Amino acid sequence: MGSTQSFPGLTEDVLEDYTSLTYLTKGEILYLMKEFYSIDPEKVQEDFHHRFSKEEILTKFHVLQNNPFLDRIFSVFSSKGDDCFSFEDLVDLCSAMSFECPADVKAAWAFRIFDLDDDGQITAKDIGHIIDRLTLGVTDNRDHYIDETSKDKIAKGILDEINFDKSGGIGQQEFKLIMSRIPEFATSFYFRL
Repeated sequence: MGSTQSFPGLTEDVLEDYTSLTYLTKGEILYLMKEFYSIDPEKVQEDFHHRFSKEEILTKFHVLQNNPFLDRIFSVFSSKGDDCFSFEDLVDLCSAMSFECPADVKAAWAFRIFDLDDDGQITAKDIGHIIDRLTLGVTDNRDHYIDETSKDKIAKGILDEINFDKSGGIGQQEFKLIMSRIPEFATSFYFRL
């Protein structure tokens, strides 16, 4: 089979594989490749698996720029853990953020993003940092918008409600169960290409 739309490495077979293994359409995958390729066509022509830095990716994928969890998104979706994306890393991210992605799959990815210290639990400390990020209190060395006592109360309230096994943290299964009960979750953990 030949290459699709003259993108090296993206043959019809590879495109079929991506559509069968992700929640993206052929059109969405082709759009992603067009944008990815346009970052630096020579590098992609030399190596279909080239890894672009976060800064290079953000030049074409503006939807990520103002996300308070940008560092975690790159950490979680970067297959080599180097804060760089290959085309497949980008496809994985966009698949997880797709409208077609089932809520339980989205919840598994969201759990990894919100588990800020990668310890397999969302703890009070993680919740405090999440609050800081959502209120813009951590990334710019600004004063925190919510004081520590209030954050501790919020974290305790969340853990009391969600931490069913009283382990002190929310595990992935608990998180997925709770997210399945929130109808808005799937549409808020989403972005349009």
